[in-house]
Amino acid sequence: MVFLYTYRWLLQSVDVIGAMPAVVATVGAPAAQEAALHKDRVVDGISHPGERHLLHNINLAIKPGDWVNLIGSNGSGKSTLAKVIAGFGQHKVTGMFESYVGSNVVSGLSGFAPLVSQNPELAIVGMTAEEDAILLLEQLGIPEGEIPSRVADALQRTGLVSIADKPIGQLSGGQKQLAAIAGCIASGADALILDEPTSMLDPDASAAVLRTVRELNRSGTTVIWVTQQLDELIEGDRVVALMDGHIAFDGESSRFFSRSNGEAESACEQAGLIAPYLVQTIWALQKEGIELVPSMPISMQAFVKAVAGYGE
Repeated sequence: MVFLYTYRWLLQSVDVIGAMPAVVATVGAPAAQEAALHKDRVVDGISHPGERHLLHNINLAIKPGDWVNLIGSNGSGKSTLAKVIAGFGQHKVTGMFESYVGSNVVSGLSGFAPLVSQNPELAIVGMTAEEDAILLLEQLGIPEGEIPSRVADALQRTGLVSIADKPIGQLSGGQKQLAAIAGCIASGADALILDEPTSMLDPDASAAVLRTVRELNRSGTTVIWVTQQLDELIEGDRVVALMDGHIAFDGESSRFFSRSNGEAESACEQAGLIAPYLVQTIWALQKEGIELVPSMPISMQAFVKAVAGYGE
């Protein structure tokens, strides 16, 4: 089943009970009021006081329609943070507002944030992609008359119309992941959290899933994309890199890979991550005194264009 949680635009003094140890988030009143006004998702001052500190003083604001790449090595805390943002477990919220995330929704500050895991097998309960989306909407209490149109739209947007009634067991890994995403879309969620959704897929399936989610983002869906596959980043992407439970970097993808004066001091390397081959090629060119415009074209299309224009 797709993990559906109630997410908050703003987290305040949160204690996580059950599947995750205690996580505390504190936000002052001015920040809370501003977040409510602009409908930003704000995670402010999260720390993890248990025996093993997974998160330390996380401050993060996500605007509606953002694409955020949440990256980091194994054990960095990125999946834990994704679950916190999604509202994983029972969160008792106190402060300016008080409710239980997942049961009582704070008006104007909460909504659905589906969490899609890396294993699509865990996200599907129906016998077909169509049936799975229908079952999810029934579980959410969507009016029966709305379900057919919602499901049809979701299948169309994920490219699954032609195989909507094909048994799930006969679908590829990528198609199963798209089926899980289709249920999220049908639910009417305006934000998706995907925890390494391509890690178990082959390159073609990975590209299909990434392409579909990119299109959803262009249509206005907020996306938090958890990944270690740095070649999935493109120009203009926002990158939030975690290291040992801290945010080590928060900025544009090109700056994440940029070195100063050709030295090995990019934020990517400082976070203990290996840059894509294309980025390493650009670094090698920079060492030879070849500066492209733009200086860090991280997609192949942009790189080819920059090389073609070099020296003009």
